[in-house]
Parts: sequence; structure tokens; C-alpha cells
Amino acid sequence: MRSRRVQRRKTSPKVVAVLAAAAVMVGAGVAIASHVPQVDPATVPTGFFVTHNYVADVSVSAIARAAASNGADVFVQHLRFAPNQAFPWHTHPGPVFGMVVSGSLTYEDAAANTCRDRTYNAGTGFVDPGFGHVHRAIGGPSGAEAYFFFILPPGSETHINPAPAPEECS
Repeated sequence: MRSRRVQRRKTSPKVVAVLAAAAVMVGAGVAIASHVPQVDPATVPTGFFVTHNYVADVSVSAIARAAASNGADVFVQHLRFAPNQAFPWHTHPGPVFGMVVSGSLTYEDAAANTCRDRTYNAGTGFVDPGFGHVHRAIGGPSGAEAYFFFILPPGSETHINPAPAPEECS
């Protein structure tokens, strides 16, 4: 009887590292995604929710900072504001695109030692730079409906962090 030699193929350490990283990313993605309720995609109509909204002052550096070499966590949130409803002061771990689809929304923050507010009507939007930038949103006289697109660093525990009002706005 002749013995057969089985030739083992060596797996490159690089391949093992890539597979391990992929497994960790999938596991982390599932864990992270589980902290926010998600709408059943079957209940959402197809098509565009927001089209051709003009958004000024897009900070590419904030997006690059959130989207590290290992990707980013992305959330899309739909909110309705009652007339004059103020969302509490807060910040985000990364940049957020806000797109107003009906009514108007006032974005309030502090800059250059002044409390400032800017109102965005349906068809317009804004970018919040995130990373500790404290602000709040207030629904207009007839309320507002808006979509928010979050680009967060991987592993962010939440997409909204409560914060005290800036001194200039107190």
C-alpha cells in the first residue's frame, strides 16, 4: 500500500487578517444597528423621499473624518415637527445632512460668540458638522417634515447626544 502525501496549502496571514476583519465588521455592524429601531422596508414606498434639495456649506473634511478607512455607520431618519416644536439641544458623533420636505425648520446654534438661527424651507437643507457641534431644530409655524442622513464613525454608540445649550443661546 502506497502512502499518499497530502500537501497542505498555507494560508497567507494577510488573507486571515482580512477574513477576521470582515467577520468583526459584520458582527459589529449587527450589534450597532440593533440599538436603533428600523422601519420594515416592505412598508416604505419606493421612490425618492427628497429630490433636488439645495444644501450649502458641505464640509468634505467632516465627512472624511467620519468615514474612516474602515467605513462609516449610516442612518436615515424621518422626523415630523409640530408647529414651533423645539428638539432639545444636542450634538452628533459625525456630520448630518438635514433636508426639509415640508413646512420650515429653524436650525439654532452658536458661532462667533453669537446665538444664531437659520430657517430652512421645504426644498432646502443644511449640514450639521457634528463632532460636538451643539445645536437644536425648531419646527416652523406650520411644523416641518424632514429627512436626516447621518454619517458616523464606525462603532458610534448613538446618533444623537444630548448637550446643554451653548452659553450664547442660554
